[in-house]
Amino acid sequence: MMNSLTVKLSFKLLKGKFIKRLNRFMAEIELNGEKFLAHLPNSGRMLTVLSPKCEAFVKEENSPNRKSKYTMFAVKRENIPIIVDTRFANKLTKTLIEKRLFPPLRKYHVLKENVPKNDSRIDFLLGRNGQRFYLEVKSVSYVVNEVAMFPDAPTLRGRKHVQTLIKCLKEGFKAGVLFTLQRPDARIIKPCYEIDPEFSKLLETAYKRGLDIFTQTLIFQPLSNIKIEVLSPKFSF
Repeated sequence: MMNSLTVKLSFKLLKGKFIKRLNRFMAEIELNGEKFLAHLPNSGRMLTVLSPKCEAFVKEENSPNRKSKYTMFAVKRENIPIIVDTRFANKLTKTLIEKRLFPPLRKYHVLKENVPKNDSRIDFLLGRNGQRFYLEVKSVSYVVNEVAMFPDAPTLRGRKHVQTLIKCLKEGFKAGVLFTLQRPDARIIKPCYEIDPEFSKLLETAYKRGLDIFTQTLIFQPLSNIKIEVLSPKFSF
């Protein structure tokens, strides 16, 4: 059964336009007729996300040491709101778990974040009556014909995460991946065999060995709300 709730952002966003991506983590935006640099906290290709002149929603930063005055949070492409800040999924997931709002993990609490494990780092270590659960969160924004896919670029880091989770399962711990869809226009999430067959096969192997796979959808409602649909859309191999 799908659960949904709406939360209010704790920061203010400004509306402008996305002009172009300058490099992996930097973009050019336009606000009130002026062009600015904006940090783009997303290493993916974002082929179905960014397009010239699409609406951009940015957060103003006050650090004097930054090259950019703004950080991109979301865009609206063809009237579809898409969160581009991959860090947001982790922050929101932590809040949902701590407030017991994510049903499959309602009895767990967060013990640690960014946990070193083998030759990797896993987003969360959860605890419940002495039981340990390693949880990795993956942000998903690549959607084609209502099918969301991960990854949108070959991911060595992602492969290491899944290999580490397989080792956790072998050691007797519980482990899972939470795929967080950052847009509302997909009916299913799948691993992207075409872009990264090794990651996709590893994930399938891990699932057969007991890995839990969860989903949630974050729907940005400009300028200040996020609707969360837990356990949606369905995941499929």
